Amino acid sequence: MSVEAQATPAAARGRSHRARSLELASGRLLLFALLAAGIAISAFTILRRVDPFDEGIALQAARRVMQGQLPYRDFLWPYGPAHPYVLAGLFKVFGVSLLDWRILRVLSDAASALAVFVLARRLAGPRLALVAWLAAACAFAEPTSANPAAEAYAFVLWALVVVTGREEPGVGSLVSGGVLTVLAAAWRPDFAAYAVAASVVALLVRPGPRLRRLLIWGGVVAAGLALVYVPLIIAAGPHTVYEGVIGNSAREGSYWRLPFPIHYRGPLPLWPPWHLAKHAKDVLVFYVPLLLVIGLALGAAAALWRRRGLGLLVLGVGGLAYLLSRTDDLHTAPLLAVVVVLLAAAGAWLIEAGRGRLAALPLVVLALLTLYGLSNRVSALVLPPKLAPIHVNVADGVEETPANAAALDRVVPLVRRLVPPGGYIYVAPRRSDLVTINDPTLYVLTERNNPLDRDHGLLTSPASQTRIVGILRRTHPKAIIRWTDPASSRPEPNKRGRSSGSRILDNYINANYRLLQRDGFYNVMVPR
Repeated sequence: MSVEAQATPAAARGRSHRARSLELASGRLLLFALLAAGIAISAFTILRRVDPFDEGIALQAARRVMQGQLPYRDFLWPYGPAHPYVLAGLFKVFGVSLLDWRILRVLSDAASALAVFVLARRLAGPRLALVAWLAAACAFAEPTSANPAAEAYAFVLWALVVVTGREEPGVGSLVSGGVLTVLAAAWRPDFAAYAVAASVVALLVRPGPRLRRLLIWGGVVAAGLALVYVPLIIAAGPHTVYEGVIGNSAREGSYWRLPFPIHYRGPLPLWPPWHLAKHAKDVLVFYVPLLLVIGLALGAAAALWRRRGLGLLVLGVGGLAYLLSRTDDLHTAPLLAVVVVLLAAAGAWLIEAGRGRLAALPLVVLALLTLYGLSNRVSALVLPPKLAPIHVNVADGVEETPANAAALDRVVPLVRRLVPPGGYIYVAPRRSDLVTINDPTLYVLTERNNPLDRDHGLLTSPASQTRIVGILRRTHPKAIIRWTDPASSRPEPNKRGRSSGSRILDNYINANYRLLQRDGFYNVMVPR
């Protein structure tokens, strides 16, 4: 045998090793590129608009923690403790800011979209996975909210990525999946429940030592949950923590739910073409919840047929429950992230089975969901709203409509002059008998405190208004800001959208406070 022939196997192994190394490097480069692209898709609108409600709830919770208050015991907080504590830590280091949660949100959006790509690539291949990634990246990026759902769901998706990554998950994968599930619980316990159900199914349906997997993974989850919640339960009491995390939300769900969108009653002119395009986008946005339900059904059928992606399917059921809790555009992204993966997988499996015509159905739904997210982001890029920066230190460059920004530029310094640091103000709604949303973000912008132990909630009943008036009598805020934006009292088709008939709070404010300055949607009132 010649020397060349003897060297051939070693040379072949070397070439094979180099090829695998190049493939691994290119795969990592693609993941980094998608992460960077996801950040860009989400970040270019990071400074746009102030959310008076969810942003105020989250940042007020962080301010309260920074002042030494404990969630659940000292103030109403409906989620896990991590979000206010992380933001409070950032506030301690960098000062109170509207920017911190936005940066966390951008990173979470990009991480979630990347997890969608990894899950879809395993089930459908790289091409359809890229479509699923684009749909998810755009959907997570718009609309945005300071609600900790974004951070929690990123941990949920990556927990599922980790526990389903290998044919037989090792101890490291099981521990990592458990830790990610605990982190999801620290932000949102309900999302962690979805992750637990999905992970258990994913671990059970695979052959091998099922009990061993569940014991390792479950032990990590149990220990982590104890580490997060037992100190709070000891400090605040088990009933208080239960009420804050589960009880209040369970009782008040009917006040927040919205009807499922079936009948579109908006305009749809056929001419001129640009009007048709605009309203066709509105129709698509309206029917996204219905498309998601159809997509979940198609994906479920394919997953059960192929007996693959069953953990993902369980996570989709959790996403559906979240959507039905309030069927609006702020609650679609978690379900969409699962559905686009399942639709990509269904299309790939049907094509592989030689059923190309049937594959068109899931792929068309996937295309419509991608078009929905892409149209929102393209519109935000090429048709940006006219905005102006808010010249308040806490805003850190965040912009609002020119009129609202100008009003805040005048109202915030006025309130800071009227009320010393650490003092109380109260932000009153437009009318006390009907409150769709309130504006706790004003406490953050002014850096003044709310005398109540809650920055949101059901505030319109006679009992609630009597309680508020009692606290105002006791604390005597030096200023009340009445937020008169029509959004404050816009009726909704639920219990919260109906007038209570009680004006106890309005009567107290009108009797004890006088108008000092009216500016935009803000009436600054001082004691008579």
